[in-house]
Amino acid sequence: MAELPSTAGQVGSQRQWIIPAPARTPDFEAFYRHEMPRVTVFLMHVGATAYEAADAAHEAFCALLPDKWATLEFPKAYLRTAAYRFYLRQATSRSTPWDPVPDRPGGTCPLATVLMSEEQRRIMDALALLPPAERQTMAWSLDGFNHEEIAVHLGKSPAAVRKSYQRARERLTALLVTRKEEAHD
Repeated sequence: MAELPSTAGQVGSQRQWIIPAPARTPDFEAFYRHEMPRVTVFLMHVGATAYEAADAAHEAFCALLPDKWATLEFPKAYLRTAAYRFYLRQATSRSTPWDPVPDRPGGTCPLATVLMSEEQRRIMDALALLPPAERQTMAWSLDGFNHEEIAVHLGKSPAAVRKSYQRARERLTALLVTRKEEAHD
């Protein structure tokens, strides 16, 4: 992941992970165009529907403006954390929308950029069967973050993240192999 090259080390007597600040993208519009589909897919990996993901991602972008954008050290990680929290808050008011997602100015719908192959759909279905902690770890990993970065942003130890990732991979492998065998029968 280009955003957060990880540097692990010991600070004082306590073990602490140090991650240098990423290079800043000065243009918010370019950042939005680049990250909106990625955050939407990230949320779908965590279990959101396309509509829930687009809505939560939009709310997270709104939370970045006007003040936070200029001061954040890790905007990509903040965006995913905020979007995930907005998604979780939607739990009390979730309903299936009947209207199409409105277009952004310029006529482009954020969901139009999130097209998935059949294999990606199978993976999404398998991710939905994982426990929440494993699903969250896999979503961060699929989004390009390494174990140390995930640990820092989720407030967990790198060992816990590695174990969660290992368990998720084992379950996903078993699920996907079983489904592939069922499809061939």
